[in-house]
Amino acid sequence: MKFNHYSSLYLEFKKHELKYSTLDKYTNIVRDRLNPIFGDLEISNIKPSDIKKWLYAIDDVGGKSKRIYISVLNGIFKEALYDEIIDKLPTRHIKPPVFDKLKIKPFNADEVQKIMSLAKVDNYRFYLAIAFYTGMRSGEIIGLKKCDIDFDKQTITVQRTRSRFGESVPKTKSSIRQIPILELLSPYILELYNKHDNEYLFITQYKKPYRDTSVFVEQYWRPSLKELGLEYRRPYNCRHTYATNMLYKDLITPVQLAQLLGHSNAQMVYDVYVNYIDNFNVNFDRSISIYK
Repeated sequence: MKFNHYSSLYLEFKKHELKYSTLDKYTNIVRDRLNPIFGDLEISNIKPSDIKKWLYAIDDVGGKSKRIYISVLNGIFKEALYDEIIDKLPTRHIKPPVFDKLKIKPFNADEVQKIMSLAKVDNYRFYLAIAFYTGMRSGEIIGLKKCDIDFDKQTITVQRTRSRFGESVPKTKSSIRQIPILELLSPYILELYNKHDNEYLFITQYKKPYRDTSVFVEQYWRPSLKELGLEYRRPYNCRHTYATNMLYKDLITPVQLAQLLGHSNAQMVYDVYVNYIDNFNVNFDRSISIYK
């Protein structure tokens, strides 16, 4: 049985398990990376050394992408293992490549003010305010409905996301969460809420919800950073900016921040954001008495 038979089978099964965006990524990996190398080979003849040669020859992506390739490859071989076409996984001794941890470049307070000052178009202005004052993901922001806003409790409930693949539940179960509406954000939310009668907060000129935020990026975000002379960073950096400032100003604990960002635990916060705030020793109170 050839490899491409089981790669097709693997993707067919994953249609029932994965979000469209993840399935699309895996489909591209199988089509562009795996099948051209292993597709016509008998799956039982593929050896660990064949996989290593292929993996080490890849020089156009980093370690993180290679780990995903190995994960997909392992899933394909498992389908052959379940059918007893192979008796062991050739990927089991393949060590996943290491990759550098995420390095963030949040905006400082002055840059945030400058970016906001250039936001004149309403939907883009509202989008930026929510991004900078909640740390929500872009898809979560454009997926907001009026029913998600509780003015009595001053909270936003995050329970869906939108992308070019359609509307779905957020990234993980922990991503379904409530976020407090800060006083600085409240006027933006109120104005946006009262702007129209549609169930979605963000709608296009055709009274439909946005498919994605590409129009914001290309028409407003990218030109504004260029005008301000700022290094280009994705809008996702609004999320990093919110997180680092909440921690830096000691407004929240890492555990609380993880809950607001929708992480399943605080490890991501410690790995990415706490490590970024590296001036602890500079401000350390050396007069304290730890045993009195």
